[in-house]
Amino acid sequence: MLSMCDSFDGPPPVGQVKAVDPEADALMVEARAYQKEGRISKSRSPLKEIVRYHALAPNAPEARYMLGKAYEATKDYRDAFREYGKLIDRYPQSNLYADALNRQLAMAMDAASGKMTVPVLWGAWETSMESSVVVNWLREIVEKAPYNDMAATASSILAKYLIDQDRPEEARLEYARLVEKYPDSRYAPESQLMVAQLWAQSHTRGDNNLVNLSNAREAYEEFTLRFPNHPEARKAMGEASNMDRLMVNQQLEVGRYYLERSREYTSAIFCFEDVIRQKNINPEAAHEAAKLLARAKQAAAAKTEP
Repeated sequence: MLSMCDSFDGPPPVGQVKAVDPEADALMVEARAYQKEGRISKSRSPLKEIVRYHALAPNAPEARYMLGKAYEATKDYRDAFREYGKLIDRYPQSNLYADALNRQLAMAMDAASGKMTVPVLWGAWETSMESSVVVNWLREIVEKAPYNDMAATASSILAKYLIDQDRPEEARLEYARLVEKYPDSRYAPESQLMVAQLWAQSHTRGDNNLVNLSNAREAYEEFTLRFPNHPEARKAMGEASNMDRLMVNQQLEVGRYYLERSREYTSAIFCFEDVIRQKNINPEAAHEAAKLLARAKQAAAAKTEP
């Protein structure tokens, strides 16, 4: 079947790549002539014919790369990214393999930064690339990148982009994956700090404030363990201590809620006593807890009186 039709979806089978393909060569001459004349869109037709029906020809990887560049030139960015991806998947031994990956990364970076714009409503105006496309591009690069530096770069860009898109939980997970998969990357220290900071910021959202603060503390401690000589290590230790103070404050507020809102005085007493035991961490909170503890005990006693 391969001798009848060279169109296929995987890497060329061993021993099947043609040494010479005159028809593919003629199509390449035609494509180059169109591009030399500035007729980029016109050049896509012979290039498509090469990649579809002469995929085993020696110039098939180059045709796929040129097709990607042609799509870029006409701002058909999704098609361009797809063509580079097909080159990466189907011709891993090609000397254009790294070039295709670099083009994908450059495109994803431009899209994430807002430099890439695409026409809408038949070219009436242009807008930024859809966020779902940007995220998918970056995740594809992270998955396929053959060496750690490129994958870590794409992962870092993706995490920053998710923050810009107000998706902090997804960003935190991406930063955590980066640290875990590429601990020696130049992005790893910053990523570990971002994990901690995003946990710390999340304590103001939802119902798991103490859990989020505890996770932030652990992330700051993890930073000091992984990167003890980093310039930010001392600051991270201070932030870990600050998380302890915030957790004590949170415990104080929980006790205040039990006392003043839900009138569950036994639970309030437990919270205030716990805050007082942590006086060395947060003396201000302990001082306030002592005053509230007296009120809670008084209210509890009054509640039990016949």
